[in-house]
Amino acid sequence: MEDKKVILSGIRATGQLHLGNYIGALRFFVELAKNPGNKCFYFIANLHTLTTHTDPELLKKSLHGIVLDFLSAGLNPETATIYAQSSIPEITELTWLLSCLTPVNNLMTMPHYKEKGANLGKAESPNAGLLTYPVLMAADILAVKANLVPVGQDQHPHVEMTRELARRFNLRYGQLFPLPDLLEGEGIRLPGLTGHGKMGKSEEGRGVVYLTDSPQIVKGKIRKAATDPQRRTRKDPGDPQICNIFTFHTLFSAPEEIGQLSEGCRTAKIGCIACKDILIGHINEVLGVMRIRRQELEGKGKWFVDEIIHQGGIRAREVIQQTVQEAKELVGVPSY
Repeated sequence: MEDKKVILSGIRATGQLHLGNYIGALRFFVELAKNPGNKCFYFIANLHTLTTHTDPELLKKSLHGIVLDFLSAGLNPETATIYAQSSIPEITELTWLLSCLTPVNNLMTMPHYKEKGANLGKAESPNAGLLTYPVLMAADILAVKANLVPVGQDQHPHVEMTRELARRFNLRYGQLFPLPDLLEGEGIRLPGLTGHGKMGKSEEGRGVVYLTDSPQIVKGKIRKAATDPQRRTRKDPGDPQICNIFTFHTLFSAPEEIGQLSEGCRTAKIGCIACKDILIGHINEVLGVMRIRRQELEGKGKWFVDEIIHQGGIRAREVIQQTVQEAKELVGVPSY
């Protein structure tokens, strides 16, 4: 029997991946998959996406693009199982079993439901998918019997609900699910370039650096990015701790360089443009490797990515089918 840590994480199919996705998740996915002691499952959560996105063609295009981003970032489909959530019908079966153990009041207090509901217009009502979103997430995690779940801070309450549902199921029906733990070291939030909130879909446009952006586009976006508002002229000293660009440097620059930039900002020895240009070089260095890989992958044709998703779905379903069948047997609703 394999003695490996099972790791699972997913990304919603809501469009292009950006630098925040890479810093907060994708680079960890790659490193985790390189460890032979880990068994990694990475999926595109296209069923989750239906709660807020309903354009079928955009949904399919996003899925394909995200897999390309996975591969361009260095994920190896031979050491990590990459699949589409929609390829595994048993996940929705397990979602129903877990839903029957979930109090509605618990779902209504979830941050995701309250946040998305608050953003709807007065004439709109949250759909049932938004309400049961955490149960589907729990099914994703428990279906592979995950031990570790790398997710952002906003998803921590959902993982805790998953742990509670696993406890509840095991107590009522018999031991089946391990209690998944959050992976330490996650939760890095890259700020948006406009100076408001984190880099994400709500920023879009010039506030987001996409993994597919060209060197020229990256330069244009970083050059226009917000900095310390105290530095109105080149001679004004600044405070690196309140400057978005310095936050980027802490993630992309070497420690010695970070110290020099911090001192240069505080003493006005370096201007914001020069500071930004150094960052532009580092970001384009990281993205440059991905651009080369992506170009090579796109040259293989759409079928290449489709086959990776297909084979990953087969591998994931072999594991998930067994788990869900065990769960159905324990609950008393086996397949006949």
